[in-house]
Amino acid sequence: MGLKKVYTLNACGEKTAVVRRDSLWEALGFPLKDHMVICLTGGGGKTTTMFSLADELAARGKRVIVTTSTHIFYPEDREVVLADRAETVKDYLKDRKEWHSGHTGQVLVTGQTALHGKLKGMDLLEMEQLSGLSDVLLVEADGAKRLPLKIPREGEPVLLKGTHGVIGCAGLDAIGSPWVETCFRWELAESVFGWKTEKELITQSQAARILVSSQGTRKGAESMEYRILLNKADNEYRLSDGIRVMECMGEEWAGRCVMTSFHTS
Repeated sequence: MGLKKVYTLNACGEKTAVVRRDSLWEALGFPLKDHMVICLTGGGGKTTTMFSLADELAARGKRVIVTTSTHIFYPEDREVVLADRAETVKDYLKDRKEWHSGHTGQVLVTGQTALHGKLKGMDLLEMEQLSGLSDVLLVEADGAKRLPLKIPREGEPVLLKGTHGVIGCAGLDAIGSPWVETCFRWELAESVFGWKTEKELITQSQAARILVSSQGTRKGAESMEYRILLNKADNEYRLSDGIRVMECMGEEWAGRCVMTSFHTS
């Protein structure tokens, strides 16, 4: 996956400091529960974040199942079981002694074959049963056509019943870029937020508003543990944008936000 960097924001008096963290899971600060379900929503970076979390949790000895309620690219370098029912996954795992040993963590990906080299999710009622087969079920629950920011339409995102935590994602490359090029469903900005965006550039305050709003990335997660992840903090310029986005969120949300950089070279 390459080099991963994780940052959080600490307030020191009137100054704001970026702090490098060793673990994405620890930086997110979710309270770990038995058979935990975590969904990822929003824009760019969901899949990379999901597999990074899966590997961290497996390194802690957790059994992790990764899936989607929409579509993800088929992960060629992962153990995948193709299934449209939870029972199929259960049957696959029953002879896997290492899955049941409790001594080593495991990551398993599941879903159905879809077009264009992708996996699609099984029926939601089936998917909900996967949590009983794992310590943590990670679900990519939103699609954004690989764009860094998203405004959800009606029926989005697709969160599982029993979801404990939601990670709302966005790419910092959206900041200062045209809405029409970098925000999925940008045309909803006027009806949802009252912004005229067609010829405008995305600002830090607008990205912050989308990420914390119950009409934006936090939609459906109002009663859940909600965290915000700003991806592509790859240089000082992007880190500066990320700091400003967090400051625009206000203290309540800035403390639940992390920045990441995943270098693939």
